[in-house]
Amino acid sequence: MTRNVKRFLAASLLSLTPSMAFAGQVELGFPDFLSQRNEYVSVREGAIEIPVGKGVASVGPAVEDLLVINQSGANISLGLQVLTGTLNGVYNPYPVPTANIGGFQVSAPTPAPSFSQQYYWTVDPANPAGAKTCVWRVDVSDNAGVCSATVYFGTYGGALCTVDAAQSFIDPNTCQAQIVTVIQ
Repeated sequence: MTRNVKRFLAASLLSLTPSMAFAGQVELGFPDFLSQRNEYVSVREGAIEIPVGKGVASVGPAVEDLLVINQSGANISLGLQVLTGTLNGVYNPYPVPTANIGGFQVSAPTPAPSFSQQYYWTVDPANPAGAKTCVWRVDVSDNAGVCSATVYFGTYGGALCTVDAAQSFIDPNTCQAQIVTVIQ
């Protein structure tokens, strides 16, 4: 009887192994590039539609200013995960001191039909999944000649991550965008 119980327990435990590989995944399709697969990391997430600005040109390659307001209480550093286009540079000061605005600029291609930028701001560049970190994914799409953007975010280490909708916009005609995020 003991042999049968051991077989039953072994088979039961083996059936749980594939589900452990999903620990740390999120529901909105927001990839979790920071946490290791052998540990569970809580990732809070959300999505925000970016307000539309005004423009007169046609859809094409555009500049994206991806800014951050640092209210974390510590210097923050940038981590690039997915970059579509050309990095034009990082704004000074960098690393971004607390109570300052920083960011970077990308020359993005024409969305055909869409592209994404994914990056994070963290107080600990050596261990972003274990510290206050905001991960951002900006999806820009062209739907029948009209550009739109949605920002998805994930948080680590108790960070509060938001988008400043009053200062963020995307031009519906040119796809030029300014995305202002906040980390607390």
